[in-house]
Amino acid sequence: MHCLSFWVYKLENASRRLRYYLTPNPSLDATYWQQQGGGQVRVLSPALPLARAEALCNDLQRASGNPRQEAQLVARAWQSVGQAGVIADDPVQPLAKWEGQAEAAHLYRLLAGRILLLAEVEQAVITSRLFLSYPLPDLLHYLYLEGKLQCRPAVGEQPKHRCLRCGSYDLQPTTCLECGTAQAWSCQTCGSMGQAKSCTPLYACAATTPAQPWAVTLNLPSGLTGPQARAAQQLQQFLQQDRQTACLFWAVCGAGKTEATLPAVQQVLNMGGRVLWASPRRDLVVELAPRLQAALPGIKVAALHGQARERFTNAPVVIATTHQALRLFAAFDLVILDEVDAFPYADNPMLELAVLRALRPGGKLVYLTATPAAKLLQQVKRGQVRQVLLPVRWHGHPLPEPAIHLLRLPRAEQPNWAVPNLLARLLTDSLERDLCQVLIYVPSVHLAEQVGRGLQAHFARQDLPDWVEYIHAADGQRDVKRARFFAGEFPILVTTTLLERGITLPRVHVYVLYADRSQIFSEPVLMQIAGRAGRAAEYPIGKVYFLAERRSPEMASACRQIQTLNKAAQQIAAAAQKEEKQHVEN
Repeated sequence: MHCLSFWVYKLENASRRLRYYLTPNPSLDATYWQQQGGGQVRVLSPALPLARAEALCNDLQRASGNPRQEAQLVARAWQSVGQAGVIADDPVQPLAKWEGQAEAAHLYRLLAGRILLLAEVEQAVITSRLFLSYPLPDLLHYLYLEGKLQCRPAVGEQPKHRCLRCGSYDLQPTTCLECGTAQAWSCQTCGSMGQAKSCTPLYACAATTPAQPWAVTLNLPSGLTGPQARAAQQLQQFLQQDRQTACLFWAVCGAGKTEATLPAVQQVLNMGGRVLWASPRRDLVVELAPRLQAALPGIKVAALHGQARERFTNAPVVIATTHQALRLFAAFDLVILDEVDAFPYADNPMLELAVLRALRPGGKLVYLTATPAAKLLQQVKRGQVRQVLLPVRWHGHPLPEPAIHLLRLPRAEQPNWAVPNLLARLLTDSLERDLCQVLIYVPSVHLAEQVGRGLQAHFARQDLPDWVEYIHAADGQRDVKRARFFAGEFPILVTTTLLERGITLPRVHVYVLYADRSQIFSEPVLMQIAGRAGRAAEYPIGKVYFLAERRSPEMASACRQIQTLNKAAQQIAAAAQKEEKQHVEN
């Protein structure tokens, strides 16, 4: 049973500010207050779903000192369950013997830094093989009375119905088959991680004790470049100051932002802190976890995502999808939010709440991105967020600046997609003169298929039928085709924004068709796509083409932004040369 009924009681003959409390076991509360030096428990309400019990308790607290109003609130609570309220004359008797303090202490250590539904607490206990002789709800409530954890309904009723796990207002009234509540509220947003309901307890336990300091030595494949080292130093300085709690680390695509961030991670670990590296995408978690483990030898790095077996960990470094952060609570001294502009984190209040809630009080948050949103840049401008800029790619070459070509492209609804002459010439240059592979981005699944088949027919007429493949999210063979393309088995891959991020190829040109479709190809998306070219030191001059019927504001803005970043990179290079020259002269 993952729902609990709660009673509201009045604490009498006790010198405490609060007079009204709720409990799943009135006898346990009577025992606790007796151990604390006095106070009698007098139950006022029938057994209620947690959200209703909490609302009644709060209402009674506000009405404290007004006996008439208190009586009306209690009477309405009894009427809600179809009974006439009969309050017992005698207070609740304490338990004859209760010695669960030691087990509660073990449970507290297990739950520290987590926010979990009752069912998830049960899973954590089973996973850790923690043997409990006392009922789990009683031990949890004892910790609640001790002030060591919070107990709230997963969906609260005051001041407005809201999921307290994810912050969503997307709720559905339902009948709870577990506890029989006629009208329980159920969250529709985070239900995939366990059903949050108004009759389900949600336990939040902050990690208040710092971990043991670690003597961490970074193991990087190669040393940091000059610009990377300067950015790393600025991040470390941000951690040491108290004025700002958030920092935007703006690093261009291919700058080596992960490596530049690791000295800050090392600093936090050496001080006994914990680090959460949150990513919107599972594939990045899977790819990044072994890299972090290799860079931090001797430090456990735990990976949390929807398909991972491990859900409950106290590892010093946790890399997790932003959805998994919903189970973390006041546990980390540093939270690094990678690709803050990417789906599904961008403009998602649920995931933003999860990440911020994972921070300890006084912890630091680093936003890591190549394409910061306007809102974040405004916060930097107002001084609310610090900024560290790394506009230089790790190999020192500038970002490829897109070339815009205006031409009439075939309509998407046409049955046969004919390859425009300009596109055919550009592809010939990329393939035969520059000897590059080609990534072609289109704005929809339908166009991926249309353009892909059109190009296949075009090259088949040249006796090259196997030169083109196309993929999109609904393609069951997308991973196979992607692997073959990366292995160099064919030169042209047509794709949607499915491959917008996380793509590094040694020698590739990038094309964006219908680049003026701004509802898909926004400025950040265009910059991310352009960042796929020129990432390798062996071929840092990859080309980027925007092909469209008009020059959209997003296309123009993306080009200007890339030019601005390249100018900033030139200034950094010039300053470094000047500094080196002065050092030699001295």
